[in-house]
Amino acid sequence: MKRMSYKAVSITLFPFLFLLIGCTEKVDKNTDNYIQTVEAVLHNALTGPNDQLKDILEKTDSEEKNAALAKYEADTYKEYFAKETSYNDFISRYGTVLMTEPYKNNYTLQVKNIDYERTDSKESIYNFSIQLQYQKEGKESSEVKKITGQANLNEDFKIERILIRVNDLWGSFENK
Repeated sequence: MKRMSYKAVSITLFPFLFLLIGCTEKVDKNTDNYIQTVEAVLHNALTGPNDQLKDILEKTDSEEKNAALAKYEADTYKEYFAKETSYNDFISRYGTVLMTEPYKNNYTLQVKNIDYERTDSKESIYNFSIQLQYQKEGKESSEVKKITGQANLNEDFKIERILIRVNDLWGSFENK
């Protein structure tokens, strides 16, 4: 009798376990074309600030600075986005904004690793987890922070929407 009840429980729970595990699927970065787009945007947005961006941020003339930032962002990110609205949303939330705090606080950022999981959806939606190294200028040691997010892409491998959860990272700069 006990054996029958274990079997019944196993048969009942197996589909639920399968659904739970099947909600996301690990992705091979080298074979998934969607990942290449997301990877490029994340590396560009979270590595630096590079010398070109530092030069722009050091400009004192705000009109010249804004024009230079707009050109830098367009050259760096625009090709990866599906629509103008997708691109503008990214730029207003992230873009060079992601490098402003590290720049002001004399930090450099470097993406060490990104893991991806494709969601169980008809759309191309990927969750990602980034190991982001940050180091204060003049210090020998660095720290690593985990950043998470999600990217939605269209059939042309272009980003329609992206979310990068970085708020906790900025608190790390202020506390040091």
